[in-house]
Amino acid sequence: MSGLSGIVGEVDQLEQVLRHMSEAQNHRGRETPVGWVSTFVDARVGLMHNRMNTIDPARAPSQPYEDADTGLVVMLDGEIFNYAEVRDQLANYYTFATGCMCEVVAKAYDRWGDSSFDRFEGYFALVVYNRFSKELLLCRDRFGIKPLYYATRWGNLYFASEVRALFAGGVRPLLSAERWAGYLAYSTYGSPYETFWEGVHQLPAGFLLRYNGYSLVEKRWYELENRVEAWRNESSERRAEAFREQMRRSVGYSLMGEMPKGLSLDGGMESALFIALMKGTGTPRYLKSYMPYRGKLHQSGVLWGAEQLSATAVPLEQVSITPAMLLKELDFLSRWQEEPVDGMEMVARSAFLRVMRKRGLAVVSGGWGLAHFLGDAVLPGDRYTSLVPSEVLSADFRQLARKPRYRRLFESENSHLKFCDLCYERIPHLLRCVDKMSMYYGVQIRNAFLNHNLIEIAFALAGDSPSGRARRQWFDHEVVTPLLSGEVRLAPESEAEEPMLPAEMKRWADEVVLDLRYGRVSEWFDHTRLERAWRHEEDELFADPAKVWKLLSLCLQLKSLG
Repeated sequence: MSGLSGIVGEVDQLEQVLRHMSEAQNHRGRETPVGWVSTFVDARVGLMHNRMNTIDPARAPSQPYEDADTGLVVMLDGEIFNYAEVRDQLANYYTFATGCMCEVVAKAYDRWGDSSFDRFEGYFALVVYNRFSKELLLCRDRFGIKPLYYATRWGNLYFASEVRALFAGGVRPLLSAERWAGYLAYSTYGSPYETFWEGVHQLPAGFLLRYNGYSLVEKRWYELENRVEAWRNESSERRAEAFREQMRRSVGYSLMGEMPKGLSLDGGMESALFIALMKGTGTPRYLKSYMPYRGKLHQSGVLWGAEQLSATAVPLEQVSITPAMLLKELDFLSRWQEEPVDGMEMVARSAFLRVMRKRGLAVVSGGWGLAHFLGDAVLPGDRYTSLVPSEVLSADFRQLARKPRYRRLFESENSHLKFCDLCYERIPHLLRCVDKMSMYYGVQIRNAFLNHNLIEIAFALAGDSPSGRARRQWFDHEVVTPLLSGEVRLAPESEAEEPMLPAEMKRWADEVVLDLRYGRVSEWFDHTRLERAWRHEEDELFADPAKVWKLLSLCLQLKSLG
């Protein structure tokens, strides 16, 4: 894991500005940040890297990595799990001087150009600067697991792993009224390019961006629909075989490296499959599992998870997330939050990662990802309600809200909604939030089953059987039955609604919501109606926790701005 930052243009004291950007995201890498500065057309280019080792061996050179053979300078945030395999493919053409990922990236890009990214398994944000052609390239992984933001100011280009680093570089921290209006009114996180900040853009997932000093050109390098179509042309037997093999590879990748690692499991199907596959790939030494829960222990999945682990040598620690921990976590969230935190579950996840950091872990692995694409997971529009048509928003502010329009790549409505969720809405938002939480605490998250091959096959199955039940039957027959014995019990599926705020958090919420009357967004609300609705719960305007957290997310954001 690491933090990327850079500037291209004519900036006074560029090295000092880069240091400020790096310091703003210093939690992304505990090693001393390294900078690199050179000429760029008629200006300068500066790169800075915060780094912490994950897979890379300790002997690997620091970043930015300057490759003498190709003239490329490379920075990487994330993990390319199959970099050793790609290195072997390149060994006939290049002599390698190190064992690091960045040298593999440099030589792969020199050999294959943009198509090199399709060869990488993992999640990554990449910066590649060509010293000969004076061209800068930014690239983001297929589903945007690793973030990458950029902004332009006075003709200069700024980019970084976190929005806060852009602010440290001189970009003004202004909330986007239009984006927040869309979020409050329609529960949308916006287009792939948008953020909740004026003038700050994110590089969309599966895209790359080129800058030659005169123009910014974005290009889509990963096309999910083409990969899905290719899998549809394969036989059912081949798809089932490939699915099982990719699951094994994913679990193996998730357990790579010599750094301190832990498992985050919950007693569900994904956890059971992860444990079964882990037995086949070999359990690393000193591995331990951590299972968080809120409320009463017997109502959580912890007991079922303990039963699943009983056949392994992996010890289990139960982590109780208490209301006091959640209240404390709100203070931490207000220090670094850059977009909405939706719901108590996200606050609890952040608190859990704080515990993992105290345990000395560098990596936490889990099996999240399968249920959403193969089961009947809640889809966009089914769960997240809005504040409109209530009148707590001012009339002028409501007019800024707009519904997004998304490309339709699949005929099936179910597939279309899942695609929007994957590439535009809830999942990319969750991935960005979890990345920021995990990096704040210095813990790398590996979601083993968020593997592009598994997702592509799942979408291909949707074309054969638009019914979610039919896809689940295929999954049970082709994947679950061969891997799990009949004795394996799972935690019962819970349809419990998101709990309301505990008493400790309610007092905090009352204070921050009523403070909306003052400050920089006071004109966004009709405060008389808002305060009446907030105080009188019998009106049921804020009976839905989703509505409560939309408002609290804005309050957290305002606290982060001071």
